[in-house]
Amino acid sequence: MCAESGQKSGKLKDRNVIDTCEDIIREWRQAVTSLGSAVDAMSCAELVAAIKQQNKDTYGFRLDFVEYIRKVAAKKKKASTAHTYRIVANSLERYADGAVLDVSAITSKLLREYEQWLRDEGIAPTTIYLYMSQLKAVHNAARAEYNDEDGGKIRIPQTSFTRYKMPTLPAPSARGVDLATLQAIANLEDEKRINSRRNFGRDMVMLSFALGGMNYADLWSLAPSALHGDYIEYRRQKTKDSRGDGALYRVRIEPEVLPLVERYRDRTGAHLFNFHLRYTEKSFKIVVSQAVNALEESVPYSRHYTYYAARHTYASLARNAVGLDKYTVHELLNHSDNEMRITYRYIECDWQRLFDAHRKVITLVDWSKIG
Repeated sequence: MCAESGQKSGKLKDRNVIDTCEDIIREWRQAVTSLGSAVDAMSCAELVAAIKQQNKDTYGFRLDFVEYIRKVAAKKKKASTAHTYRIVANSLERYADGAVLDVSAITSKLLREYEQWLRDEGIAPTTIYLYMSQLKAVHNAARAEYNDEDGGKIRIPQTSFTRYKMPTLPAPSARGVDLATLQAIANLEDEKRINSRRNFGRDMVMLSFALGGMNYADLWSLAPSALHGDYIEYRRQKTKDSRGDGALYRVRIEPEVLPLVERYRDRTGAHLFNFHLRYTEKSFKIVVSQAVNALEESVPYSRHYTYYAARHTYASLARNAVGLDKYTVHELLNHSDNEMRITYRYIECDWQRLFDAHRKVITLVDWSKIG
């Protein structure tokens, strides 16, 4: 093989050949290790026979990886997460041109080629990172489900992601607006027509900002029981199933923003806000996005408006205009911190401290014209 490649030094330089050799060596080492102390009493012939039996168990195993991704998707509790996994499955299926991709085919070479295919298809870098991260999670799940290391049955020996370099996640671009622009949005006068898109876009940006950058799903789904006097207590939809604390959070409704909150209160008592009476959760996100985009005609800005500009603006103003430390901003956004998860168990949350910090951010804005 070396002679054919012109490598007279005897060193392999073909990455694919090296990967294959490393896989074989790793598989045989795992096979020997799984036999435990029994190896000491085996002859060479018996050891070879035992390894061959394990290879038979391994290479007789088949798993349609694309269908396995869909199986994983079906078990996801969150609909949006399941949807993303199905998109990844469909994408990988298109890459394979409809051919069945066995789990054994998920090599580091295939991963690199699939990543390049995504780039050639014009997929955004952040989306590519998401796809590859989910493929890694699914591959790990398959190994955990079908391998029995204690019993010596390794049906999926490939550790392809250890030799595949994950794409670099691009630094997020600033999506917030400055205080002057936010104030200009708050100052927009009501358009004198029914169902004004501009009025609704203004209100949604300011309502999200007023509630600490609350996202679509939470705003739409809040139950009436979430309201406790002058504050709202809820569990953030995006992370409640993945955090030990259930992503519990409280945000105080400041007196200045109470009229805006009351404008959208649900008088039927089914939800805290009345958005569900007009929209499904999915259509609510679409309508709000369109309404926020319409603000550009009235308040021009250097970047395209998005609903999440409110959350980014809230964070930036908390840090840069108010001068809050980064950890307090982290708490106000109800973000998780894996490095601090043990510490969180010992520290009782001081909600009053966060309420006071929140008020400093909210009062940067003059709310008199939107109330």
